[in-house]
Amino acid sequence: MCWEFGSGNGHVRQLKLIGERLQKQGFDVTYALRRPDAGEAVGIPAGAIRQAPNWPLKSPPAEDRKPMTSATYGDYLAQLMLGPRDDLSERLQKWSSLIEAEHPDLIIADYAPSVSLLFYGRIPIVAVGNGYVLPPTSLPSFPRLIDDVPIQYEESDVVGRVNKILHRYHKKPISHFPQINRADRPYLLTLPCIDPYREHREGNWLGTPDTREIVLAMRPEMRVFAYFQEQQQTDVRLVEGLVRAGLPGKAIFSLPLRRTIKLLEPAGISVPDGLAYLPIELLSCRVIVHAGSSGMAMAGIAAGIPQVMIKTDIEKTLVAQSIAARNAGTVLSWSTFEMLDLAVAVRAAAESQAMQKAARDLSLENTRYLQIDPVTEIAKGVVDLLS
Repeated sequence: MCWEFGSGNGHVRQLKLIGERLQKQGFDVTYALRRPDAGEAVGIPAGAIRQAPNWPLKSPPAEDRKPMTSATYGDYLAQLMLGPRDDLSERLQKWSSLIEAEHPDLIIADYAPSVSLLFYGRIPIVAVGNGYVLPPTSLPSFPRLIDDVPIQYEESDVVGRVNKILHRYHKKPISHFPQINRADRPYLLTLPCIDPYREHREGNWLGTPDTREIVLAMRPEMRVFAYFQEQQQTDVRLVEGLVRAGLPGKAIFSLPLRRTIKLLEPAGISVPDGLAYLPIELLSCRVIVHAGSSGMAMAGIAAGIPQVMIKTDIEKTLVAQSIAARNAGTVLSWSTFEMLDLAVAVRAAAESQAMQKAARDLSLENTRYLQIDPVTEIAKGVVDLLS
């Protein structure tokens, strides 16, 4: 089980769910994770975790640190793998050494394009991921996903540079850049309404393992549920905005700071250590506040509650915009939002009957996908592949 890029705990949590099912079927499962601490945080035994190449591999000189843009998913990948913060040859060598030492019969790759590049055609590969990180490999090139953002890498140049390095490892070249996610079986863990490539696909959306136990909130109370990465709690706009919204509830930061607790708990917002069990937290919640990750967005859709999303990158921007377009949520930008913007957005989402109805309608429209058990589908595919 390999995880290479991306932040948060969502990638690791869904790998764990798949791994646990495979263990019940008799497989030995090892997790190669860019952040082993994230694996331990969701309950993966330390003995089953290996340190995968993290990002960045190196810190470039200050004059070479360009801001990363993401007009296309391919351009973003190129900046990750070929930019001044990384060395693709070294990255591939680290992955090669790790996987050769483990001798796996099968690889499951979640946002791990280096693994697909190296071992496709040699070891059976199952690729899992949300819509953004698992575009169709049949695309001749990556389509632009957002306007007015520069593209830093020409795809033909990227393909040439990738193939030159693959040649050193005697690996099969790619003919066009979207093949970077090549796999024997892809499993699309998303909903069509937040898939930026939905017009390029022929179905096959499986929802996500994280929403299997989340049900439509039947009696939502005037409560807020907030979920953010640990470092985001240091932004006073976020914490004070939640306080000013005037709603009780719960905020999750994994490891909350003492000052965060002191600010939020007097406002009726509990701040426990660790992660949260979403099926319980969202059952009676009126509004969910998060950074726009696809995992939390799909949880909000499953529960049928409005979402206030403070977007940080293109993936989260696309997810947030697709939900806001259905009037099921509000989008703020992390770089520009003010404390009162957040407070007003949270309060409005909680009190708007139109937004509450739109969120419930969006959940009902996705019922067929929310009822799929993607872990079972993937486990069947693994057995079939190895057969």
